[in-house]
Amino acid sequence: MPEPLDPVTRPARFTLVWDWPLRIWHWVFALSIAASLVTGLLGEISLMEWHMRLGYCALGLLLFRLGWALWGGRYARLTTFRTSPSRFIAHFRGRGSEGPRTAPGAALALLIFAVVAIQAMSGLYTTDEIFTQGPLARGADDETVEVMSAVHHRVYWAVLALISVHLLAHLVYALERDPTPLSMFTGRKRLAAEPTRHLLVRGIVTAAAAAAAVWWGLAQV
Repeated sequence: MPEPLDPVTRPARFTLVWDWPLRIWHWVFALSIAASLVTGLLGEISLMEWHMRLGYCALGLLLFRLGWALWGGRYARLTTFRTSPSRFIAHFRGRGSEGPRTAPGAALALLIFAVVAIQAMSGLYTTDEIFTQGPLARGADDETVEVMSAVHHRVYWAVLALISVHLLAHLVYALERDPTPLSMFTGRKRLAAEPTRHLLVRGIVTAAAAAAAVWWGLAQV
């Protein structure tokens, strides 16, 4: 946990808050979601196999992030996602507490995780009834497949909306010359707290476990 902010004895400085496993995860996740949206929205049959692979990748990445939220770096853990209506309002009134994440940022991240999970899970049951069929669609009843297909063909709008809000927030930061948008490159933010550690071996083990879990789950179908 970050040490309490003491502006007299601990002035704000650029502190390592985003470890290497988290930063690598962030960019791979961003690329996989972007590629998944492109391959899905283009509607090319030849791209559907890649679209499905990207969906499996997204599930593995979400599993990794869940594991990293439990035993990852200091500021990657679930305890740093502190958000509530009061914290949310306080941030926009300029009274937000100092921390690695703002209340709106924490809420946005959790929403992105949730909608991507819904999109990826529903894709496992989705079929176009001609060329492409999710691996779980074969054993599901018609009603389940119909509902999941409808969800999958609509939730991507929420994914696009949340990504747009995320990018807009960083544009606002950039216009205000706030270095926050650079933090996922440098790993550092202006914060009076102890730096995190990279925990690379733990990250590799967590990534391998997440990949194995997705592979095993698909192998059971």
